[in-house]
Amino acid sequence: MSLIIVLTWAGTACSVIPTGNKPITVADARKGNPLGDPYARVIAMPPKGDWSPEKVVTGFRAAMASPDDPEREVARQYLTDDFAKQWNPKGDVLVYEHGEYEKFSSVSVGEDKARVTLKGDITAYIGQDGRYKPSGGPLNMPFSLVKGPNGWRISGGPEGLVLSESDVDHGYRPVDLYFLDSEWKGLVIDQVRVPIDPTANSAKTAVERLLQGPSSLLKGAVKTAFEPDTKLIDVTTEDNRVIINLNKHVASDLIGPMAAQLAGTLSTLTKGGWGFRVEVNGESYYSDSSLQIEAQEQSAFDHWMTPRDIAPFYLSDGGLRLLTSEKVGQPVPGRAGEKDETRTHPAISDEKPARVAALSKDGKSISVASISAGGEWQEWATGESLTPPSWDRYDTLWTVNRPNDHTSVVIRHDRYNRQQYRVAAPELDTVNVKLLKIARDGVHVAVVVNDGAEERVLIGTVIGQGSATRIDNLQPVVQGKAIRDIAWNDGKSLYVLTEKSELLEASVAAEAKPLPPDPRIDSITALDGSLLAGAEDNGKLQILYRTSAKWEELVKDEAGKPDFVENGPTSPVYPLG
Repeated sequence: MSLIIVLTWAGTACSVIPTGNKPITVADARKGNPLGDPYARVIAMPPKGDWSPEKVVTGFRAAMASPDDPEREVARQYLTDDFAKQWNPKGDVLVYEHGEYEKFSSVSVGEDKARVTLKGDITAYIGQDGRYKPSGGPLNMPFSLVKGPNGWRISGGPEGLVLSESDVDHGYRPVDLYFLDSEWKGLVIDQVRVPIDPTANSAKTAVERLLQGPSSLLKGAVKTAFEPDTKLIDVTTEDNRVIINLNKHVASDLIGPMAAQLAGTLSTLTKGGWGFRVEVNGESYYSDSSLQIEAQEQSAFDHWMTPRDIAPFYLSDGGLRLLTSEKVGQPVPGRAGEKDETRTHPAISDEKPARVAALSKDGKSISVASISAGGEWQEWATGESLTPPSWDRYDTLWTVNRPNDHTSVVIRHDRYNRQQYRVAAPELDTVNVKLLKIARDGVHVAVVVNDGAEERVLIGTVIGQGSATRIDNLQPVVQGKAIRDIAWNDGKSLYVLTEKSELLEASVAAEAKPLPPDPRIDSITALDGSLLAGAEDNGKLQILYRTSAKWEELVKDEAGKPDFVENGPTSPVYPLG
């Protein structure tokens, strides 16, 4: 079958590239414009009367993958009239892996009926809202065909689009949408896949998707500065600025949050320091001046977007230490810095001065101390068996009480009134929660659970406040492995350490991928790409940090050497880590 592949830029002229061995020459259409991202087009031909059933199914797959035909009019030509009325290309998308796993098998071919099966491995589903959900299992997709006057046509098959991973790479853009937390003070990233629109530049597509609101993963957990009926008129460029033209203003007190949402959502598309200007109906945002947004405005709005110069803490000889720029640990002020062998698993809050929470060695209580002169330990939580503590960005302390091996009660302690709330988490009530960590955005949550059959790592969202708080939208990201520790890297990715010292990077929007392991590691913490690990070697302790090639010792002793030592550094932790 003949296909034509085109490499083009949205809104620009394109070069047609026939498949084959001819050389390919494509002019660069960017010319300094950060919005002109190229994409590959696959233009499939309509079916021909002499095609075999297998060739018809192959052609249908190619037509389904064409971003230049958003209504899939060419794809419908491969279907019978009745099936074309049922088929819905606007629904969820099934994604599969092909290559050596793909094969067709014609189960039966008669004079006027045939059946072809597409086989492979299911890898994900893309929801109508763009939410990418990794999945698994075999693909056995049957296609029923009938022969009519114009040749073979598909009379039965998938309910909607079935795309290979390569099709998704060519036809969708991964976009990070920036929304606001419940207090309008922090940003929360929603990772989605957006279909390429050949009539619009990538920035316009991203902003239009932002205005539609969050995906189902964050529904109810985040806010947006835009009114529901806000529409995008266009996105253009002028004088090294991206011009965003909306149909209406936002509330005056939400201009700052709006600026952060726009800058964050467009940050990966406008590399090079391009700023932004917001207009309304083609006019200046204000009656007497324009609304200018600087590049990386999201970082100025929320410091956790690009945290810098944040030092880690760790335990040494039972006392809390802060690592200095010389890679030497200094005892923190207050009781927390003193030798104390009764507490473990420290967690550091984001307030000033910060507080440290620690779990008792018997697991029955959590105490909190201010990291300041005169800071004393105070008992905040008790239970039959508590998980290590976790702070959120609102200085609220989280833990899980496990009265038995098949019951878990999620609780949070408000910093201001010390009140304890039970968090509704129906999916966790009847399992054993081993670990719970709140991400630095205050919305994403990761838990390690054991349901009696296996351990799993789940990522979900925190919705509501106070006594109305609940954990929802939990989905597995790692299964079938015994888990030792987890640590949020940022609001998108989570590091997972297994009992076998395997190290994985997990996400709700991608399959977990392995990282270089080290058999000495027994705990982890992370911050914006900086990954630290507590390690033990023949009874001696040290903190390791990961470089691009290997793990290296971090903390220096009094002699200036980063060696493993007895009663040495252990349990590294970044704030909100």
